[in-house]
Amino acid sequence: MNLRDRRTETEWQLLQTLAEANPATFSAVTRSQDEFHIVMRDSPAWVKGKMRPLIETEHALRYVYHHYYPTLPLEGYFLRPILHVNVDPVTGFACLWQDYRTTQTIVDAVLITRAIMSCKVANWDPAHRMQQDAVVQLPESCILCMPSLTIPANCRTMMPYRSSGRKRISTSAVEDQLPREDAFAFSDTE
Repeated sequence: MNLRDRRTETEWQLLQTLAEANPATFSAVTRSQDEFHIVMRDSPAWVKGKMRPLIETEHALRYVYHHYYPTLPLEGYFLRPILHVNVDPVTGFACLWQDYRTTQTIVDAVLITRAIMSCKVANWDPAHRMQQDAVVQLPESCILCMPSLTIPANCRTMMPYRSSGRKRISTSAVEDQLPREDAFAFSDTE
């Protein structure tokens, strides 16, 4: 088994673990030769409506692993493109990586995708803008409330974590053991 195959197999195991920890969000997770297919529910994002933008909460995505993965990053696609400056309105391609690192995983891709869906992040570099008018079409307060994901410990091994020096106050020991998606910071999404 070559590096790509080993890594893709590890990615599949990470995705399955993430989906098992969040059954309310991941309604379907399947795999084909070079792609993972995910249906996320309870995950709001703006989509183009007939008259005005609408919010949909269920989205089908595919993540593609190219022949040269992990040297080249995996790619994410919405089967129905959402309204976002970094999502191609025709193909549904989502520009996930500003500065891709080979240590980033499918878990990083899912978290960045969800940040894009909720309009919490955008890459304004002209090379990454695919829907110039997406900002104009959306309401002024377009940020959507995205329910957090539980990130199992074995899904965090390669994830970068930036400590601010501040400690989060928790009312439950269980919350401390099962980090939520908002406990991580990604430099690519800022």
